[in-house]
Amino acid sequence: MIKATLYVSRSKKGSVVLDIESDIAKKRPLSDSVFREDEKIKSLQPGEYEVEIELEENSKKIIALSLDGYIIKIPENKPVQKYQSETGKKESKTANIPEEAYAPYNFISLDDKVISYYKETLPPKNSFSGLTGRINLSIETKTPLYIRRTLTEEEVEELTQIEKEENNKDKMREFNKNIYQSFSPASGKFKIPGSSLRGMVRNLYEIATYSKMSYLDDHKLYFRSFADKAITLRTYYAERVFENPNQWNSPLKVKAGFLKKEGKDYKITEAIKYYRVKEEDVLKAKLVPYSMATYNNVKKRWEKNKDYDDFYKKHPFKHIWFRESPPSASDQEPVPLVEEVKEYDSASKDDDKEGYLVFSGWMPSKSRGKKKHWLIGAPTSITHTIDETVVDDYCNDQNRSSINLIDFLNQNKKEYKDGIPCFFLYEDGKVTAFGNTALFRISYKNSIGDLRPDSHKSDILDMAEALFGKVGTKSQDTINGRIYFDDAIAKEAIPFEKPIYPKILANPKPTSFQLYLKQPQKVTFNDMRHYDCPDAKLRGYKQYWHKKEGKFEEDSPEFDDKTDTQHTLIAPIKPGAKFEGSIRFENLSEEELGALLFVLQLPDECCHKIGMGKPLGLGSIRLETTLKLLNPEKRYRNLNESGYTEAKDTANYLNAYKELLKKHSILKTENPWDITRFQELRKMLDFEKQPSIEKTIYMTLESKLFQNRAVLPNPLEVK
Repeated sequence: MIKATLYVSRSKKGSVVLDIESDIAKKRPLSDSVFREDEKIKSLQPGEYEVEIELEENSKKIIALSLDGYIIKIPENKPVQKYQSETGKKESKTANIPEEAYAPYNFISLDDKVISYYKETLPPKNSFSGLTGRINLSIETKTPLYIRRTLTEEEVEELTQIEKEENNKDKMREFNKNIYQSFSPASGKFKIPGSSLRGMVRNLYEIATYSKMSYLDDHKLYFRSFADKAITLRTYYAERVFENPNQWNSPLKVKAGFLKKEGKDYKITEAIKYYRVKEEDVLKAKLVPYSMATYNNVKKRWEKNKDYDDFYKKHPFKHIWFRESPPSASDQEPVPLVEEVKEYDSASKDDDKEGYLVFSGWMPSKSRGKKKHWLIGAPTSITHTIDETVVDDYCNDQNRSSINLIDFLNQNKKEYKDGIPCFFLYEDGKVTAFGNTALFRISYKNSIGDLRPDSHKSDILDMAEALFGKVGTKSQDTINGRIYFDDAIAKEAIPFEKPIYPKILANPKPTSFQLYLKQPQKVTFNDMRHYDCPDAKLRGYKQYWHKKEGKFEEDSPEFDDKTDTQHTLIAPIKPGAKFEGSIRFENLSEEELGALLFVLQLPDECCHKIGMGKPLGLGSIRLETTLKLLNPEKRYRNLNESGYTEAKDTANYLNAYKELLKKHSILKTENPWDITRFQELRKMLDFEKQPSIEKTIYMTLESKLFQNRAVLPNPLEVK
């Protein structure tokens, strides 16, 4: 190692700029992206740092850097492979680089560091051992605001009954019209519920105090990939599903069986074998009344047959007799073909075998689409119990377009007493995923929560839990909250003249890893990170951009409010509405109160976000605060005295918060907004200088950006 000086600065966009100087080399830029992307480097404030560097043998190329014992190694640069298109034509290197995505949201960086709070330092109950008081809130809406009101007991019963009924779309539409056209009226006045204010403040307080990420929908995601732009994903799918991932007609690792429920457990009994059967043979035997595809003479192409689609969703399996094809006919097939299929109740022959025909959806191709169905043979005596989490993850897969096997099984128990046909993956001695065809959607091995830093998975008490409370598995682990949010009651508020149908928020899901996971700075389709990559990391806390002129009302020419069942009727409050509320707190330390004031008293150009419709621009509000502290002695010595005194100067509490950040080597200057993650937050909360509308809307399917795995830039990189 050689001693050197690292010079840290920031570009106009806020990204880290590094220069290096040593005894054997003059000051020069340190261009290696791995340094700039490292969390340790990103947390450094502008200035000079003593470091040690390791050079490549017989050259001055830096291969490692050591900062206070923290070592960063630079991986060997590998040449970017030319992208091979499906046509076999070689394209330029730029074809292997994803485009830049845009969205109404972005992410505040998730840091490895968590500031711990020692349980022993919590104030004792029923005592005054810290700062107690309230923060009065004056709230002004800067854009329309809508918060859905809670339902009455009678309305909950009515809604439950409607949801149980079939063909309930008309009733649901009328219910929405009658219920959701009001904006949270209370005692004749509009209000912002205290629970909404609590959620807004809790989220920002977690970011400000380097607490653990608490609100996370932790489950495993499902995917299927044959021709995905992300080469890493389609390679990974092939490795999990095929015996030889590099061979198109390789045998499958997937097994077939029968899914059944015994008590509370779901189990799969393995089948002896599974096969493919040509659609022409299925139609010839009159086992299906429709073909999967029909030819459109006008458009000169094969298209999905909607009649078939309706049929297979109601009748996905069929009990049949079949006969295997001679070995020669199946030599080139990864799955053996069958020679003949027929109705199960027809007369069988000695060489007929019992099985189940498994129907699936149509898949387009240059000719006419998919031409084969699946067939599962008789069961064996081998049975596997499916872990409860695997079943839950399967049920949580919101992107599945085929039938839900669990729902189908529970609805048809009498017809399928021995279980329903299915396919499954058996990995590491257990069932890891299952589906209704052999090439089904499989789950990632990692859940969303697994990609949090280890510090965010620990049981360590953090500052947000210490203030807002925590429910433990044992009573002694439960922490009582010391902060309380009152409803904010409107002093001036005018709703829109008539209820409005907002645009549908069909946003990309976490399966869009190119948006939700941190990607390398110069990412290509060859090294794009998905959920099971060894170094995959969550991007951080989701926040929405402000929009002064956001268009939120549905204006599509195809929209018809008389027949539509997808939109929800709302009646927002107009901009300029005034609300007053308060936050009460007990026994806070100066650091805790300072952090709370920090997230409430934003810079002048910034606004908070609350309520529904944030992606459309709704819910931008500006807060003004007044701090009042309680003097318990003064209050209880005189019953006519409230004991509250307005705190004119809050600098000492904010300074205590700054010192906390300095103590944990987070803040290097006197201004917390110099910290990178706070710079990201400030930009996203900036109401005066916003990215263009074109950069803060959802990508459309027509743009091809979503399916082309366009990558979302860092907030500071959004122009």
